[in-house]
Amino acid sequence: MGKFDGIVLLSDMDGTLLDDQKQISEENQRAIDRFEREGGCFCIATGRPPMTTVDFEELLPADAPRVYLNGAFVRDGAGKTLASLPLNDEIWALIDRIAQEFPMVGCELFASEQIYLHRSSPESMRHQQMASCEFTDFAQYRPGEPLYKANFTGQPEILAQVREACADLLAQYEAASSTPIFLEVTEKRASKGEALRTIKQELHAKRAYAIGDSGNDLSMLLAADFSFAPENADADILEIVSQVVRRNTQHAIAHAIEVIEQQL
Repeated sequence: MGKFDGIVLLSDMDGTLLDDQKQISEENQRAIDRFEREGGCFCIATGRPPMTTVDFEELLPADAPRVYLNGAFVRDGAGKTLASLPLNDEIWALIDRIAQEFPMVGCELFASEQIYLHRSSPESMRHQQMASCEFTDFAQYRPGEPLYKANFTGQPEILAQVREACADLLAQYEAASSTPIFLEVTEKRASKGEALRTIKQELHAKRAYAIGDSGNDLSMLLAADFSFAPENADADILEIVSQVVRRNTQHAIAHAIEVIEQQL
């Protein structure tokens, strides 16, 4: 019996698990390895699609569940799909309306293994560089291919106008932001919070912890039995978590695991 038996920890990636150079620190790796050896289950919960997490996952436990695309796509440790929640066809009405009323706003469409660039913006180009991913031209999209997330990109004040002008259509979906220049739209039941509940039930975990830094983590942090945020998190996230831990550049995950151990 390990000291972390029955404990699951879901962690956001960018700004939380990863430092500012998009690396997992050796301190975090050692802490995660010890957490797993002692019976815990460490899971990533990210807005990224699977194709952009492969290099990081090689450094993490191989048999843990994975949450992608803000909870729209969830796999267990054996690769079995626990949740697959694509957007419905009505998403095109939202995409077309934003394109007509806000032509400066970019639009990225996420399939399970592709990111289609439906409309470009400077913020989308920054995203491509930041995530070290390659966009696929939307001309290559095959009608009917499931899309799991629509990411609208633009300046924060413009996206605030999008939220207000398109509130009726957005109400049909889950809308969150991992950075101020993103408006991430998924199916109504797709969120990191729902993914946490699914994983906790699947693993028969006795206690679920979560750590994250931004708006797309909010549902997960609220659903957890105990929540963390690194010091660099958004101000509204810092206000609602159970405990604030060290910054993502100062091994936030290792600190969170220390706190969990102290609670046992």
